[in-house]
Amino acid sequence: MNTFKKILLSSVMAMSLATLSFTAAAVAKASHEEVKSAIDNTLAKVEEANRALANGTDNEKLIDMVTDARQLQKDISNSILDVKRNQASNVLKQARTALLNNDLQAAKESLTDAVNRYKTIQDLYASNH
Repeated sequence: MNTFKKILLSSVMAMSLATLSFTAAAVAKASHEEVKSAIDNTLAKVEEANRALANGTDNEKLIDMVTDARQLQKDISNSILDVKRNQASNVLKQARTALLNNDLQAAKESLTDAVNRYKTIQDLYASNH
Protein backbone atom coordinates (compact mmCIF):
# COMPACT_ATOMS: atom_id res chain seq x y z
CA MET A 1 0.00 0.00 0.00
CA ASN A 2 2.86 2.36 0.81
CA THR A 3 4.40 1.77 -2.62
CA PHE A 4 1.07 2.47 -4.29
CA LYS A 5 0.78 5.84 -2.47
CA LYS A 6 4.31 6.80 -3.53
CA ILE A 7 3.60 5.93 -7.16
CA LEU A 8 0.31 7.82 -7.07
CA LEU A 9 1.93 10.87 -5.48
CA SER A 10 4.76 10.83 -8.03
CA SER A 11 2.26 10.60 -10.89
CA VAL A 12 0.20 13.49 -9.58
CA MET A 13 3.30 15.64 -9.13
CA ALA A 14 4.53 14.81 -12.63
CA MET A 15 1.17 15.74 -14.14
CA SER A 16 1.15 19.00 -12.16
CA LEU A 17 4.58 19.95 -13.44
CA ALA A 18 3.57 19.08 -16.99
CA THR A 19 0.47 21.26 -16.65
CA LEU A 20 2.55 24.17 -15.34
CA SER A 21 4.98 23.84 -18.23
CA PHE A 22 2.13 23.76 -20.75
CA THR A 23 0.46 26.79 -19.16
CA ALA A 24 3.69 28.78 -19.17
CA ALA A 25 4.25 27.94 -22.83
CA ALA A 26 0.67 28.88 -23.71
CA VAL A 27 1.08 32.33 -22.18
CA ALA A 28 3.77 33.44 -24.57
CA LYS A 29 4.76 37.06 -24.77
CA ALA A 30 3.02 38.92 -27.57
CA SER A 31 5.25 40.27 -30.31
CA HIS A 32 5.72 43.97 -30.99
CA GLU A 33 3.60 43.67 -34.15
CA GLU A 34 0.76 41.90 -32.30
CA VAL A 35 0.59 44.53 -29.56
CA LYS A 36 0.82 47.40 -32.06
CA SER A 37 -1.91 45.82 -34.16
CA ALA A 38 -4.14 45.35 -31.11
CA ILE A 39 -3.70 49.00 -30.14
CA ASP A 40 -4.36 50.23 -33.69
CA ASN A 41 -7.42 47.98 -34.13
CA THR A 42 -8.89 48.99 -30.77
CA LEU A 43 -8.38 52.69 -31.42
CA ALA A 44 -9.94 52.34 -34.89
CA LYS A 45 -13.00 50.59 -33.43
CA VAL A 46 -13.42 53.21 -30.68
CA GLU A 47 -13.10 56.04 -33.22
CA GLU A 48 -15.64 54.25 -35.43
CA ALA A 49 -18.08 54.01 -32.53
CA ASN A 50 -17.52 57.67 -31.67
CA ARG A 51 -18.22 58.75 -35.27
CA ALA A 52 -21.26 56.46 -35.45
CA LEU A 53 -22.66 58.00 -32.26
CA ALA A 54 -22.19 61.50 -33.71
CA ASN A 55 -24.01 60.38 -36.87
CA GLY A 56 -27.02 59.04 -34.96
CA THR A 57 -26.38 55.33 -35.41
CA ASP A 58 -28.75 52.93 -33.68
CA ASN A 59 -27.86 52.13 -30.04
CA GLU A 60 -27.68 48.38 -30.66
CA LYS A 61 -25.04 48.87 -33.34
CA LEU A 62 -23.14 51.25 -31.09
CA ILE A 63 -23.23 48.73 -28.25
CA ASP A 64 -21.85 46.08 -30.61
CA MET A 65 -19.01 48.41 -31.66
CA VAL A 66 -18.10 49.20 -28.06
CA THR A 67 -18.25 45.50 -27.19
CA ASP A 68 -15.97 44.73 -30.16
CA ALA A 69 -13.52 47.39 -28.98
CA ARG A 70 -13.48 45.91 -25.48
CA GLN A 71 -12.70 42.49 -26.97
CA LEU A 72 -9.94 43.88 -29.20
CA GLN A 73 -8.25 45.70 -26.32
CA LYS A 74 -7.75 42.42 -24.49
CA ASP A 75 -4.94 41.67 -26.94
CA ILE A 76 -2.96 44.71 -25.76
CA SER A 77 -0.64 42.65 -23.61
CA ASN A 78 2.28 44.68 -22.43
CA SER A 79 3.27 45.20 -18.81
CA ILE A 80 3.93 48.90 -19.37
CA LEU A 81 0.43 49.43 -20.76
CA ASP A 82 -1.67 47.16 -18.53
CA VAL A 83 -2.84 49.85 -16.10
CA LYS A 84 -3.70 52.33 -18.84
CA ARG A 85 -5.44 49.59 -20.86
CA ASN A 86 -7.54 48.62 -17.85
CA GLN A 87 -8.49 52.25 -17.25
CA ALA A 88 -9.45 52.71 -20.91
CA SER A 89 -11.43 49.47 -20.78
CA ASN A 90 -13.39 50.82 -17.83
CA VAL A 91 -14.22 53.94 -19.86
CA LEU A 92 -15.51 51.71 -22.67
CA LYS A 93 -17.62 49.87 -20.11
CA GLN A 94 -19.05 53.23 -19.00
CA ALA A 95 -19.86 54.08 -22.63
CA ARG A 96 -21.62 50.75 -23.11
CA THR A 97 -23.63 51.24 -19.90
CA ALA A 98 -24.60 54.75 -21.00
CA LEU A 99 -25.76 53.37 -24.37
CA LEU A 100 -27.76 50.65 -22.66
CA ASN A 101 -29.42 53.38 -20.59
CA ASN A 102 -29.96 55.50 -23.72
CA ASP A 103 -27.84 58.29 -22.20
CA LEU A 104 -26.24 59.52 -25.42
CA GLN A 105 -24.46 62.49 -23.84
CA ALA A 106 -22.67 60.30 -21.29
CA ALA A 107 -21.86 57.79 -24.05
CA LYS A 108 -20.39 60.56 -26.19
CA GLU A 109 -18.24 61.82 -23.32
CA SER A 110 -17.04 58.29 -22.51
CA LEU A 111 -16.23 57.46 -26.14
CA THR A 112 -14.32 60.72 -26.57
CA ASP A 113 -12.40 59.93 -23.39
CA ALA A 114 -11.73 56.39 -24.64
CA VAL A 115 -10.40 57.68 -27.96
CA ASN A 116 -7.99 59.96 -26.10
CA ARG A 117 -6.90 57.16 -23.77
CA TYR A 118 -6.20 54.72 -26.61
CA LYS A 119 -4.28 57.43 -28.48
CA THR A 120 -2.19 57.91 -25.33
CA ILE A 121 -1.60 54.15 -25.19
CA GLN A 122 -0.62 54.16 -28.85
CA ASP A 123 1.82 57.05 -28.32
CA LEU A 124 3.27 55.51 -25.17
CA TYR A 125 3.81 52.19 -26.90
CA ALA A 126 5.39 53.86 -29.95
CA SER A 127 7.78 55.83 -27.75
CA ASN A 128 8.95 52.64 -26.02
CA HIS A 129 9.46 50.56 -29.16
